[in-house]
Amino acid sequence: MSLQSFLYRETRWVRNNAAALVIVLLILPAMFAGATLAFQQVIPRDTPIAVAPADDTVNQDSLHAIQGVSATFSRPSTFESRDAAMRALAREEVYAVFVVPPDLLDQERSSTIEMIVEEEMVPYEQPSLAIRSLLDRNLHQLIEGVSVTRTTVGEQKTLSEFLLSASALLLTMVYAFVLLPHVVASERSVYRRIRVTGSLGTLLTAKFAVFSALMVVPILGGQAIANHFDLAVNLLHPTAIGITLLTFCYLAAIAVGVMFLFKFSTLGRLVNIALLFGGVVFASMVYPAGFFSPLRRTVAKLLPMHYSMIVQRGVSLKGNGPGLYADYIAALLGVTLLALLFLYGSVRYYEWRA
Repeated sequence: MSLQSFLYRETRWVRNNAAALVIVLLILPAMFAGATLAFQQVIPRDTPIAVAPADDTVNQDSLHAIQGVSATFSRPSTFESRDAAMRALAREEVYAVFVVPPDLLDQERSSTIEMIVEEEMVPYEQPSLAIRSLLDRNLHQLIEGVSVTRTTVGEQKTLSEFLLSASALLLTMVYAFVLLPHVVASERSVYRRIRVTGSLGTLLTAKFAVFSALMVVPILGGQAIANHFDLAVNLLHPTAIGITLLTFCYLAAIAVGVMFLFKFSTLGRLVNIALLFGGVVFASMVYPAGFFSPLRRTVAKLLPMHYSMIVQRGVSLKGNGPGLYADYIAALLGVTLLALLFLYGSVRYYEWRA
């Protein structure tokens, strides 16, 4: 064959695999670039914070004054009470609470604004110190006799403890998007026979049951590491285990459904890689969503993995009860149902095409 023939052959391959090349050459590099640009600022901008009154005597002018000053480095929201703001802090809806005293605008009396942050939110520790100093300096220029104190709640955690709690779900994503789809694809040669002697649905049910049980192994390994190094993380909390397995279930259903939808082709594998990388980058699995731009935060709040991480971190690292995240858990159950329906539809489509 001549060089011209080989070039024609390669050109035809490019044309036939255009969708896969778009993912590899355009989508994945764009995601990587977006991930690197997210870390260009030392102090997070537009971080959600709560502004709450210390008691019922605080007027709206005082709350608006703090909102205006803090808007230069954050995205403030007013809460009706301190308790409501603290609940939002525990659910990672905000990352700091500013409690406004009743005598804030009284020029004849000194007053103190309390800034409350969680000890467990380790990446926000240093930025919160800088933000306290910045707010304190800005307020001094506007109102005399006003100071800002920083108060912490929860137990002090190390970065290792914070990252260990996140690693369980990160590994879950890898197993769901890489391991199980690979195993399912490697056995595709027997699916025609299984359709005669049984059903693909029964086979996939057995695989999900076995692999879900196997998911407990890395959880046990992570907890063993935590115990060995005296890290205060409880990955074996029943809710933490349940959320991890639930996350594996809905992610694996999506990934396996993609493989059936694309008939186990290279395109299906690349789509799963793109979903995996996109989830790690945009779901804010490690750094909280409030550290990034409003657009990134909006995207994160659209992804179920974001809420899985909040619940898992809340119970395993912070020691909160599952009732605090009841609405998140209910939403994740709904996502799991939709993912299983997508898997069912993909399998039926595969059977129809076969």
